[in-house]
Amino acid sequence: MDATHLHLLVNHLPILGSFFAVPLLVLALWKRQDPWVFAAAALLLFIGGAGAIVADQTGDGAKERVEQLPGVTKALIHEHEERADVAVPLSVVTGLAGLVVFGWSLKRRQVHLAAGGAVLVLAIATSAVTAWTGLAGGLIRHTEIRDGASASTAVVGGAGAGYADDDDDDD
Repeated sequence: MDATHLHLLVNHLPILGSFFAVPLLVLALWKRQDPWVFAAAALLLFIGGAGAIVADQTGDGAKERVEQLPGVTKALIHEHEERADVAVPLSVVTGLAGLVVFGWSLKRRQVHLAAGGAVLVLAIATSAVTAWTGLAGGLIRHTEIRDGASASTAVVGGAGAGYADDDDDDD
């Protein structure tokens, strides 16, 4: 497994971690007497932050591997990197904030409304920014989601290219 494979494996963790943490945080703030719901959200946020670090660390290796492929432009890669410069620290801060507030909630035996609300706001922002970053990353290789993509550009190098059971022959 190289940096490209690892990047592709972990880059979804910050997006999905924050996305699924948001409803758990809402539930935790509603049922403040149960800090364990908050714990589940904090764990998802922490995993998302850790995934963001790994994705960031493997990004350069992935870039080296894909920048020479057809349809990949330096502008698309640069846009993804610029967005990641915002998403990674935000994911890490959100994950750490979730753990700190969880620890504080355990001591108090309830979720503190203001602190939990702050983590919820961070999680919503993290969810939006990581999705925005993931979109830029997806545009690098997924021509079918680019603005103005035609059917011919979406098929070039696609998963079915060159397979015997493609519908190219009329037999």
